[in-house]
Amino acid sequence: MSKIKVAITSGYRWESFQWFLLGFMMLDKAGQIDFEYDCSPYNKFYLQAGSKLSKLAGHFMRHHERDSYIMTGYIESGDGRRKRFCIDEADAPYLYDATLLETCGTYFKMQYPIGIDQPAFSLTTDVMFPWSSYEHVDERLTNLTDIGPRKQIDNFAQYRSKIQPLMVGPRRLAKACSWQSLQKGYDHYLSARNLHKKRPIMCYFGNAQGPEPSVDVEKPDLRWEQDIMGYYGPRISHPNVKRARVAQYLRDIPGADARIISRDHSDSGRGNSQSLVVPMREFCHHIANFAYNVNVSGYVMSMPSRFIESFLVGTAVLTDKLSVKWYKPFEAEVVETVPMGYMPMERVDWQQFQQDLQHLPQVDAEQVIQAYEAKWAPDAVARYIIDTVVNARA
Repeated sequence: MSKIKVAITSGYRWESFQWFLLGFMMLDKAGQIDFEYDCSPYNKFYLQAGSKLSKLAGHFMRHHERDSYIMTGYIESGDGRRKRFCIDEADAPYLYDATLLETCGTYFKMQYPIGIDQPAFSLTTDVMFPWSSYEHVDERLTNLTDIGPRKQIDNFAQYRSKIQPLMVGPRRLAKACSWQSLQKGYDHYLSARNLHKKRPIMCYFGNAQGPEPSVDVEKPDLRWEQDIMGYYGPRISHPNVKRARVAQYLRDIPGADARIISRDHSDSGRGNSQSLVVPMREFCHHIANFAYNVNVSGYVMSMPSRFIESFLVGTAVLTDKLSVKWYKPFEAEVVETVPMGYMPMERVDWQQFQQDLQHLPQVDAEQVIQAYEAKWAPDAVARYIIDTVVNARA
């Protein structure tokens, strides 16, 4: 019987999918699957271009392809049967492509909500967002990033069994998506591994405030934080405000490194302390010095790349209570503390957080790396995707 074939048929924001592309390529190079691109010539040119041609290839791709949060593909079994799948990289756990929910056999959501079986998504205990589509209510708004209310998915419940959890890769492995570029970038990440943690804990956050709220919002676009903050007002407070307070607590710990790059609004571009910036290429080497990297759930409760960037180098993550999950449970690599997210500041149990901070388990860096290799490495997640699609009923 012939090998399973994995084919990618469309995509746009390719940096978000590099982790999965590399995983498929690894399995292909090992002779376990056949991997190919069955997509437009512009996408194929971009995906196969090396670092020298990637800028030119990206120019062609962006001018001929439609923006999307989704990568689509199919898996063909040895008997010739094809099953379609897609991967949704958008940060919003409550937004989906309604058409692909209907037509794809398996819909992987990188920000998979823990409460997917609930009638709505909980931003806080008091603020609920309906399960919705990327499609705008105003059909004249045809661009993905146009600002305007989104259509609700009234029959969301019938698609829940198709939606499967995934994970979030690093911010970027390489400037190009060719095998050579991705493998080189991955090797660079791995070179940062350090089992001997010299310092206890760190945080690295962009801003101490959220975006400037929209004014006089009557029908918010729940894809945009400006609208969310302007519409809900004092019922919520932005995670960046909690991040700033967490950083204050960390500064009292000997050997800690607590960085807030800007004290201004996150969409202002003002107030950056350039001396605190760690270049992306060196970021994992920076993290590797610490036992823990601290997270506070970010944009609409999403999980950021700092999780995998920490696991890669044997660093554990201390985080607030998560509202999304990956496709396998966390173990020694993650410690959860109190809910924060968009809760009003006065409702966060800061006393309990300080106690949790003072009584963190000792990190076994080798154990974190073992968990990473078994669960989150590119070839491991690629095998999970294939197995899930092949075994799906649709």
